[in-house]
This record gives sequence, C-alpha cells and structure tokens, in this order.
Amino acid sequence: MSQLGIAALPRNYELVYEALSGRLPQLSRDLSALGATPQQEALDELGFKHHLIAHGALAADRARATAQEELSDLALQLRHSLAQRHAFRSQLDRFKDRLASDPVAGLTEFADDAARLRDAAGLLMNEEQAFLTALQSSAERFAALEGAFAESRKPLTRDPVTGLPNRLALSARLKTLLESEGETQPVALIVASVEGLRGIAEQHGAATAEKALGKLSALFRKSIKKSDFVARVGGQEFAFLCSDVTEENAQAIAQRIRQSVEALRVALPGRAFTAETLSLAAGIAMAQPMAPPTDVVQQAELALAALRAGSRSGVLVYSAELGGRRARTYSPHAA
Repeated sequence: MSQLGIAALPRNYELVYEALSGRLPQLSRDLSALGATPQQEALDELGFKHHLIAHGALAADRARATAQEELSDLALQLRHSLAQRHAFRSQLDRFKDRLASDPVAGLTEFADDAARLRDAAGLLMNEEQAFLTALQSSAERFAALEGAFAESRKPLTRDPVTGLPNRLALSARLKTLLESEGETQPVALIVASVEGLRGIAEQHGAATAEKALGKLSALFRKSIKKSDFVARVGGQEFAFLCSDVTEENAQAIAQRIRQSVEALRVALPGRAFTAETLSLAAGIAMAQPMAPPTDVVQQAELALAALRAGSRSGVLVYSAELGGRRARTYSPHAA
C-alpha cells in the first residue's frame, strides 16, 4: 500500500487484501488498471462496485447525503408554491371585498380585476403542475435511493461467498424473535461447525472450498422451513434459528442436517473418482421469549465447544451443567 501511495484506511486494507487474495479476480484487474498512486475516489468506486463490506457504510452515507439534498430541493419548491397560493388568496380576498362594498361600481376596473384574477389562477395552475412534476421526479429518485440503500446494506448483512446472512443479520433476527410482542413460543438456536472445510481449503485450494460452501448453503436452505433462518457466522460455522419448536424437534432438525452434511461428497480438482467428505458438530440452545440474545448465542456456542473439545461430531443441547462447568473453569479461585 505504501508503494502505491494508498492511504492507511480500514476500507483500503480490505480492498487491497481482497485484490491480493485472488478471491475476486476482477477486483485485482480493476485495481491494477488504476496504475501507480491511485486516487482515493477511484479506490472507493472499486469498493462500491465489488460490494466490499467496509465500503457499505460509506455508500449508505453517500446515498443519505443525496436524499437530504433531494429533500431540501423539495422543501424549497414547496415554500415557493405556498407563497404563490398566498398571493392568489390575497387577490381573491381583495376582489371579494370590492364586490361586497359596491358590486356595480367601476365596471372597467372590475374587468381589469377579473383579468388579473384569471392570470393569477393560470399562474397558480402552472405552479401546481410544476410542483406535481417535481414530486413525481423526486418520488422516482427516492425509489432509486431506496435501492441504493438496500444495495449498500447487503454487504453488511450477507456473507459474500455463500450469499447467506452473516452474524450481524443473525443477531438482528434473534433479537426480533425474542423481543416480539405477543410471542410465546420457544426458539431454538443451532450453531454448527462443518469439520473438514478448513482442510479442503488448505490441501486443495480456496476455489474447491468455496464450491463446497456453495453446496452446503444450498443444502442448508433446503433443510429448514421457509420461516426459519440460516446464517454463516464463521469460516466453517453456521447458525440455524427455528421458532416454535421443542427441544426434541431441534435435536431432530440438527441430526437431519448433520446426516445430510455427512452424505455430501466434495469433488476434487483433477480427481474424477476421489471426493472429500465432511462432518458436522452442532450445539443447541433453547430460548424463551424475552431471553437475552447474547446469552442464547453463548449457550449454543458453549455446547458446540464442548463437542469439539472431545473431537466429536454430533449434537449437544446446552444444559445448566455445561454452564456450571464453564463457571468453574473460569473461576479466579480455581486451583
């Protein structure tokens, strides 16, 4: 970065890392095309183009600033239109007062007043039409801005490899489920680790691991109800949110997902008759409405950690015993 004169900004670190990692070949080519000492504006445009996470907030800020400009323009037009309305109302009031005082006096002046009233009405109609056109144009631009906001938010809540929601999206969904008014049904959070993914990436390359992730994401989407939720929350970790289920239901869902993962075969490059297999370990936490979301996540992760500590696949439900074991492990008075 120092050789290219790129500023040491967090979003620039991400951009250069993604370009050098080879995961986004087009980004690598685009960055090279900028040549030596690229301008920050050009770098940011690359970040927007490739939907990098660190640029999502910047894109949202830009869209927000544009929206504020649109609102200011609209407010100015509205004030102008109101001023025209007041002027027209004043002319009508004067005309009415004159008729009330002497309806037959000054016919010539009456004709002149009528002509001015007609002109004022025409001007008001023109202003109203211009205002309507401006409103329609602003509505179209606001719709485009809404799309820009939605697009800028995607990198913040989506995993770029699988397209699944990420940990941030999981936290928001869990919070919504637990804090919804009138919600009385329990929620199950399943945090699972797909064992073998890291080995595939190290032995056969990132491209093979990404193909495996694509298969896994498709498999996970099919394994749960449409009303349930799946997210990628780590390199090989995934989370499933299932509402209105019992502990037995949650275990059955996790076991079914585990069996599907273990039946999956990951094809290897240049090896027609050889494939890698995967396994899955899953920790489950059951939560009642209004439970603290962070506690639920910690409980599911603790159950998963207990499984992985024993180098086992399978499914384990969090229990008070596990929580007590953790408390003893981290006690400052433990011998």
